[in-house]
Amino acid sequence: MAMTLVVMAAGRGSRFGGMKQVAGIGPAGEALFDYAVYDGMRSGFDDVVFVVSEESRGPVEAHVQGGCGRHVEVRYALQQAPGRAKPWGTGHALLCATSEVSGAFGVVNADDFYGGDSFGLLGQELAGGTDDHVLVGFGLRESLSPNGGVSRGVVRHADGVLTEITELHDIVEVDGVVKNRQGVELTGDELISANLWGFQPSFAKVLSAEFDRFQFERGDDPDAEFLIGDAVAALPHHGDAKVRVVPTPEKFLGMTYAEDVAAVSGRITELVDAGRYPSPLWG
Repeated sequence: MAMTLVVMAAGRGSRFGGMKQVAGIGPAGEALFDYAVYDGMRSGFDDVVFVVSEESRGPVEAHVQGGCGRHVEVRYALQQAPGRAKPWGTGHALLCATSEVSGAFGVVNADDFYGGDSFGLLGQELAGGTDDHVLVGFGLRESLSPNGGVSRGVVRHADGVLTEITELHDIVEVDGVVKNRQGVELTGDELISANLWGFQPSFAKVLSAEFDRFQFERGDDPDAEFLIGDAVAALPHHGDAKVRVVPTPEKFLGMTYAEDVAAVSGRITELVDAGRYPSPLWG
């Protein structure tokens, strides 16, 4: 079964202070999405679709042409929001990519690092022969930044099946206590969604129907966003498919702030030194 990796690279990186999709993090200037594509190829994904904005398209295409684009088939999907100051959100970004996807597909953020074992789990589960979708979950505490609060989707599941994702904001650990803006009690051992998803082809219709619903109900709100999790939450209205939650042993590495770069880059260098990745990654 053919599988496509969708890389969401249309973000603005406002808190980061620049276009972090193409920030040179690896020893040879690799962006984090280079490692996602590399791990995806090793885990059974056949081609890649980058979701870009008008702003990010040029830098992303230039980086891809000099690296992963020489080793894997790449296509682009443009996310636009005419007359609107901010994008429509991750759900709309993924919807924009579905016209370029013919089979099952994985989804990643361009500016996050997930680790090879995470992609191995994703590819294995997505090709498992069921109609179910997949969410690879990461440990909350290990995903936090020492440089400020972050937003995370805290996952709840029953017998390995997703029941709810709660979006929490300004999550920080202070003196061993994990706090958040909403005041939800957390241990730090919870699983989070870092947008490492695997979807069967049927999810494209769910995205389309739910975005239409979103626009009807909230389209006039300039701050409203249609998230992947919103479409996932509506799955019970669209059939019997479920989302299996698969924990990964890998540590999630994100770059919310410019100050996060040094730690993420250092971890990548450690993995290269340990033989997990070649350098340069694309030869």
